[in-house]
Amino acid sequence: MKKYMLVFAVIAVLFCKINQYSAFAQTKPHESDLEFILTNYYILGKYEETLRLLNKYYINNQKELSYLFGLCYLKLGMNKMAIEYFNITLSEHDNNYEVLNNIGVAYYQENDFVNAMKYFHLSFTANPNYKIAQTNYNEAYAKWTSETESGRLNTLIPFTEKPTIYNSLAWLNYYTGSFNDAVYYFNKAITEDKNYQFAYIGLAYIYDEVNNYETALTYLKSAEKISDKNPDLYNNMGIVYYHLNDYRNSENAFKKAISLNDKFAEPYNNLGFLYIDKKEYKLSEDYFNKSIGLNIDNKALRAESVAGLAIISAVKNDSEQSKEYKEFSVSLDYRMNDVIYLKNKLKWSNDLIILWVKI
Repeated sequence: MKKYMLVFAVIAVLFCKINQYSAFAQTKPHESDLEFILTNYYILGKYEETLRLLNKYYINNQKELSYLFGLCYLKLGMNKMAIEYFNITLSEHDNNYEVLNNIGVAYYQENDFVNAMKYFHLSFTANPNYKIAQTNYNEAYAKWTSETESGRLNTLIPFTEKPTIYNSLAWLNYYTGSFNDAVYYFNKAITEDKNYQFAYIGLAYIYDEVNNYETALTYLKSAEKISDKNPDLYNNMGIVYYHLNDYRNSENAFKKAISLNDKFAEPYNNLGFLYIDKKEYKLSEDYFNKSIGLNIDNKALRAESVAGLAIISAVKNDSEQSKEYKEFSVSLDYRMNDVIYLKNKLKWSNDLIILWVKI
């Protein structure tokens, strides 16, 4: 691949599914047959005509054919429409690596390299063998660095070949609950490349998960020495400091993450909870609203931010508003009704959980 050229996923439509549209083919001209549209228009690069026919004969089947609609809009450079249809596909096929990659391509074409990297990373995480997303991430990263600090960040481009293999194995073990093996493979990645920042961040993530916050902080500080330009690093550092009850450093870390990427929703959400603990409710509310405004694709995070607003309303004795927020939060993510999820995954304090349950 040439520099800055992105790879598009090739559509893989199962033609056996065309049978569900057979009624169209029986009552309308041959143009209405989906296979005919694909072979005579889409594959030949006639994307405008493909869309015209899709909108003519399949206007009521946009959900089922959302991936095809998205690909056509992507090929035509109509990136916002492409993202909209790809997100419809994701709602039915959660975490599909090809769809995530294509959303990244759309953001790249909009010169939104931060969001492009985000979706390429999600794609690679969903399928570490999908090298297209890995290559695209590097291209987006290179393009982003060329527009910051005169193109010199003095950091390694993520996903260098050897440590990536071990890093992928580490996350796969983490997802299956094999924490010891995950730690082993993160350390193997570091052995391959001592400046591979993502392995340090991964180790910190695991140690935070098992409540070993001091060790987590040690790894994050090692990662910081490699590069202090990674907003994810500082968001995670803010969480660790928060768990250590070091609110001053936690606040500074979250704000550092925002200074590096002011479209990053997570640190705004986290500051919202920090300011609840500090009883600075107006600030807390402002940060939750900011997180919600920036967050268009992460329902779990949005649910937590809305829950924060519910808690603030409860503190203010506005019971009706508090209940409305809680209902909305649970509608976004049913796990918000699970105390174990709140305690072990979100790591809410007992006081916060008790207040939430009472709403």
